[in-house]
Amino acid sequence: MICPECGEENPQGSKFCRKCGVNLVYEEPKVEEEPAKKVTVETNQGPVRPRPHTTSSNTNNNNDGISWSWCCICLVFIFIIFAIFGH
Repeated sequence: MICPECGEENPQGSKFCRKCGVNLVYEEPKVEEEPAKKVTVETNQGPVRPRPHTTSSNTNNNNDGISWSWCCICLVFIFIIFAIFGH
């Protein structure tokens, strides 16, 4: 066996190179794949199923809260500027 690292010739069946010590017997790591487990959650009304995503006009939109916040902040700054420079 010839070492792929240093080129040293080693006796047949060697596990490690006698010159540099590199592993001469490489084994692929064994990965045991388990099948995916199916999980069912049950309540007193029966199994729980995911709800479909629906858009409704009654839902709260986070962008509305952000835009109102920015409006209020801008108004406060405008009042402060008028209070300072308006006299």
